[in-house]
Amino acid sequence: MAAVDDFGLLTLEPAVAEAAGAALGRHPLARAMALDRVAASAGDAEAVGAEAGALVLRGVDGSVTGAVRRAHDVDEALAAPVLLENLACKATGTLALLHLLHDHGIDPGSIDYVISCGEEAVGDRYQRGGGNMAKAIAGASGLVRASGADIKDFCAAPIPALVVAASLVAAGAFDRVAVVAGGSLPKLGMKFQGHLRAGLPVLEDVLGGLAVLVGPDDGRSPRVRLDVIGRHRVGDGEANARIMEALAVEPLVRAGLRMLEVDDYATELHNPEITEPQGSGNVPARNYRAIAALAARRREIGPGEIEAFIDARGMPGFAPTQGHLGSGACYLPHALRRLTADEDPAERVLLLAKGSLFLGRMCQASDGMSVLLERNRSAGR
Repeated sequence: MAAVDDFGLLTLEPAVAEAAGAALGRHPLARAMALDRVAASAGDAEAVGAEAGALVLRGVDGSVTGAVRRAHDVDEALAAPVLLENLACKATGTLALLHLLHDHGIDPGSIDYVISCGEEAVGDRYQRGGGNMAKAIAGASGLVRASGADIKDFCAAPIPALVVAASLVAAGAFDRVAVVAGGSLPKLGMKFQGHLRAGLPVLEDVLGGLAVLVGPDDGRSPRVRLDVIGRHRVGDGEANARIMEALAVEPLVRAGLRMLEVDDYATELHNPEITEPQGSGNVPARNYRAIAALAARRREIGPGEIEAFIDARGMPGFAPTQGHLGSGACYLPHALRRLTADEDPAERVLLLAKGSLFLGRMCQASDGMSVLLERNRSAGR
């Protein structure tokens, strides 16, 4: 966070700053990080923490390790806790993008546009949540030729962002578009009360970042089928079976595909070890049962084949409750492997995402979108 802090909001105790700088200096991505900012963040964190509106950061032993200043004396959108959330989102989104560039040998200057689909609310009192995390992450990652903008759709946002990115590339507006998302600090330990009631420790200690590059057809990478997109329309209602029909059946039918022609369905993949003790149940299992029931209703499988359908085309939940990861996007690396591999291959993967619009208290609806990824058969593949 100190490395992506443009305004000196974060102060670290000198020993913490020194240890962090040394550790980051050994990291494979060190050359892309502003390590001078980490060194510059060293100071009297306890004194900063005593300032009006500041937030003290403590280690597991309770000692002061750092502090975050507020950026305005009355603006709640610039309060220290909000700024910490936004710094955490920027830092994890930047790390994810830097890993993408490093691991695949991508020239940062080759990316034209960045879309952020995280859950942060960057802004000030005049435009709360109106800011642009995408361009902030692009700047921190050295994408000097890129611009960007954010897409908001609660947990569902990565799939609309992927569709928009692919549409921009297909339209020729941009050559290469990165879809990114940083972790959601407020969701750490989000369901802790249920865990404690069940005699468990506080779980959910992961800040998950996301970075995906969408570009023109290279003859190998999976194709985003922009003609096979499912959407939860206003008139679809809130019944889970109807939502799944809109996302998992209708787009396939429009494209002349059967449900059995999709190898993997990636829906909400929250880890049930986290959600079950809290009372939310096994979310992936519930969704896969609904999808399988729809296949049975369409007579693509028999009633006795529902479990086999789930075993073949579903998967256990494994994602933390970082919304942008749980809603299908976390399966992207596995989908890319399956759609390009000669062993354990797949022809089609359907990514499904759902979001809870009612959390914002602006409407009673939820939302969702799906998109089909398909093996690239160019050049005889």
